[in-house]
Amino acid sequence: MSKARAKNKKALRPDTTLSPAANPGEEVYLWALPVCCIRALKREVLREAGERRRLELVCGACGRRWRVTSSLDERVLSRFVTHAGPRAGGSYPAA
Repeated sequence: MSKARAKNKKALRPDTTLSPAANPGEEVYLWALPVCCIRALKREVLREAGERRRLELVCGACGRRWRVTSSLDERVLSRFVTHAGPRAGGSYPAA
């Protein structure tokens, strides 16, 4: 496997949106998350399959809780239950 292909397997799609569990109306894109939360999401997505899908992401470093609202990344969708985003009456994330 080439290095470029291996890197793509580890990269997350930047169009994934999440919202803080405490404030579901506030959506942010993946790239706007704190670095520790991005690392936590990447760890969850790259783990071996076999567990049930999670309702939210809990960052072990800062303790923040996030809910996935939208993603086109199959790995994210296979790991997390998506919550109401723009298509379900929510609002679009701030750019």
